[in-house]
Amino acid sequence: MKKLGKTGIEKARQAGRFALVLWLCLFLGAAAAHGAKRPPGRDRPLLVFTSFPSEGMGMLFERILSEAYGRIGYEVKVVGVPAERALVMSNQGEVDGEAARVPVIEPACPNLIRVPTPLYTNRIVAFTWMKGLDLSGRGWDALFPYRVGCVLGYKFIEKKTASMNRVLASCYDKLFTMLEHKRLDVAVVEYFDVLPALKVLQPRNVRVLMPPLDYNPMYHYLHKRHADLVPRINKVLKDMHREGRMRAIQREIEAGRGRPRCLGNCVVPLTPPDL
Repeated sequence: MKKLGKTGIEKARQAGRFALVLWLCLFLGAAAAHGAKRPPGRDRPLLVFTSFPSEGMGMLFERILSEAYGRIGYEVKVVGVPAERALVMSNQGEVDGEAARVPVIEPACPNLIRVPTPLYTNRIVAFTWMKGLDLSGRGWDALFPYRVGCVLGYKFIEKKTASMNRVLASCYDKLFTMLEHKRLDVAVVEYFDVLPALKVLQPRNVRVLMPPLDYNPMYHYLHKRHADLVPRINKVLKDMHREGRMRAIQREIEAGRGRPRCLGNCVVPLTPPDL
């Protein structure tokens, strides 16, 4: 049997995700406007949310949302699709909402309602091959002299780097290949989201820069047809936050993955030092 390389594995994953999304779209179809569906063989209604295609934040969001909605009698499926397409699907009502996003999406997605309690605080970090580069305490402006790359569809990072000498990559594989080959100086990513890709890619001669460039809260979004669910699920998320469940889930996932070599011994705080 022929072994798949990194690119082959990524293509196979993309094909599997596409097939799942196609099935979900066909299942939801014209009935989407009537609320959550109860698929055959299930006792509870199913809510479908889109998220990033990686196994990073998407897995985290599915764990949190499955527990949260389970407390009020729903099942949840989080489908990973390209970030731009995910917003189109959720805003158009092809699915029930977006697992979690930053508020910068809101002007372009008027049909999505933000659930007020943050699901997660993302940690924006930079990776580089440059030995002497140090961005400590200088923030985003420190990136202007360099060739910067990020993944298409991560709206907060796109907005922050829009006026820079920037390249948008379609996936982490391509982003870190460019970085390894020194076609970029800095790759800017979300820390938790990039971990699974780094475990597979194991980029050489690349290091993470500390502290993080930024922290940014992410919120769960429901399509407007589910407006009645917003206060109910917000109460549950508040309870989970007070119980420490969100951070516990995050730590469980991180601990189960191990550490990519390029992270060295660095520790990335869950929240900004002043919080």
